[in-house]
Amino acid sequence: VVFMHGRGELRLTELQRTALRTYLKDGGVLFADAICADESFATSFRREIALTLDQPLENLPASHPLLTKDYYGFDIRQVSVIDPDLSGDNIVARQRRMAPRLEVGRVDNRIAVVFSPLDLSCALESRHSLQCHGYIREDAARIGINIILFALLQE
Repeated sequence: VVFMHGRGELRLTELQRTALRTYLKDGGVLFADAICADESFATSFRREIALTLDQPLENLPASHPLLTKDYYGFDIRQVSVIDPDLSGDNIVARQRRMAPRLEVGRVDNRIAVVFSPLDLSCALESRHSLQCHGYIREDAARIGINIILFALLQE
């Protein structure tokens, strides 16, 4: 399992795409997120993965086993997401409950890429990451654990 996160434009060379394609076809899994839900990274990541896999990412259904205890993880069908309001002098963060927003890419019907367009990285790095649009720390950890367990145990 390889973890990637980023902010700003992602551009892979053809050599990098080929290496990533080989890694994924040989059973590897790429787990990635957009730092602070950076739209530029999310858009370019989707483009690069579509070029690598010759197909776009698809939304993971809210009923998928990756989001349940089926792979010895957590039931994360509902998680808490931080919606920051940075328009004033102070950061105001509201929380809401929702299904995780995860996108997946497949190789031979096996999930080889799991991408979160919402922030996981800052939440895992700092308990008080209120400026990023993403998951609360506890749910970011649960999502990460479920993705790793699923990647190791999926058939």
